[in-house]
Amino acid sequence: MLIIFVSLLLFATVLVRWPILGLYVVTGCATLIEQEPLFAPVGTDRLNVYNWPLPLQGMPERPIGLLFIFLLLLIACYRLSRGQSPLRFGRLSLVFLFYLVCVAIGIVHGLAHGGNLKIIVVEVRPFWYLFLSYLLAYNFVSARHHVYTFFWLVIASAGIKSLQALYLYIFVLHGNLEGHHELMAHEESFFFAGLLLLLLLFCLHSRYRSQFYTMLLILPSVLIALVVNQRRADYLALIVGGVVAWSLTFSCKPHSRRALALGMCGCILLSTSYISICSGLTGPFAAPAHAIVSVFCPDTTDRVSAESNAYRATEDYDLLYTVQKSPLLGWGFGRQFLEPLVLPNISSLDANYLYIPHNTIYWVWMRLGIVGFAALGCLFGSIIVKGYLAARQCHDPYLQLVAIYVVAITCMEIVVAFADYQLFAYRNVIFLGLLAGLLLKLPVLVREKGASCL
Repeated sequence: MLIIFVSLLLFATVLVRWPILGLYVVTGCATLIEQEPLFAPVGTDRLNVYNWPLPLQGMPERPIGLLFIFLLLLIACYRLSRGQSPLRFGRLSLVFLFYLVCVAIGIVHGLAHGGNLKIIVVEVRPFWYLFLSYLLAYNFVSARHHVYTFFWLVIASAGIKSLQALYLYIFVLHGNLEGHHELMAHEESFFFAGLLLLLLLFCLHSRYRSQFYTMLLILPSVLIALVVNQRRADYLALIVGGVVAWSLTFSCKPHSRRALALGMCGCILLSTSYISICSGLTGPFAAPAHAIVSVFCPDTTDRVSAESNAYRATEDYDLLYTVQKSPLLGWGFGRQFLEPLVLPNISSLDANYLYIPHNTIYWVWMRLGIVGFAALGCLFGSIIVKGYLAARQCHDPYLQLVAIYVVAITCMEIVVAFADYQLFAYRNVIFLGLLAGLLLKLPVLVREKGASCL
């Protein structure tokens, strides 16, 4: 216990001396450390970042939340000592406030109708982390090299996670995935897809060569890891993200539109040929094609895909049925949603299923009603619009690429949130919040080497 205390004291001392390291630590936590232990240990899944060890369970806040609070207090004290405002909130603050007020109403509404307070805390914590991570990035990012370092961490983390996936696939399972619907955490595929999106943008838009070559180096392991993790929604999200990235690049680079149009035609031809040829085949190479097709046209011979589609159709029906019972204010937090169609044995697989379903878009709608759902739409829409404007107005190629990336990742987040706990997973919401804060700082970053954001 003494060793832990001394380590935390040294860690806090380092952060006081170099506060920007706090931003990098949070980024590493989001991209590198699992929220729950995996079926076989890989090191990062046993670190107590999102949960306390057994002797400390029951604490009101998680370690990552305490880190957020410490870092924000640190920057606030530093600014107050210089006669400045303690925190800066940025142009997304009003939209965040609108959404958090809706969340607060959902909490009160849920408690008033018998909602479970413990479940309520679990449900609303991701939204709180989304806001705190936005504040963190907006207040800490102040120079271009902070952006470079942020994306170096994203790239390095994807490489490490892909090697961990290969270790599990080759040395633990010996290449046999039978009985395993995923190797890594659900959200890991989203980060792998995000890296592929970043690589695509480097090909379409501009290249920071050291990062580009590093991504090419880890590309084979990332592709294999994405396939063996078997998350169908992330393939579809990557397609959507790629189309968004191409569209914004097409809009921002008028002199390259002919090449971009030809490239898009080539990609459409290759991808449709690949899907049409491989969707009926088996094996790792055909897995992405089969997964994409199974989202729209389930293969009745594939028991896992058929059961997954039926499962999600039932879940969506139950959520929309619950929405109809309280369309304005929603069902409130902490209450089980209604089940006109019952999924047998679901509680034995997931004790919290009737509180937190896979479809977290409908989950927000069910909890907060049409007003809260509109507030979430305003939040996502504001990030997308501000990202588009930043991409159009920023003349620095790298910063412009970052703005496009944030817009595309936000669209991917929405796609996956329809299927896979996306808005409930701490890692995802923290990553999105960091990107939102970083995006709003692009116009005011220190101008280096002639960079300018109007």
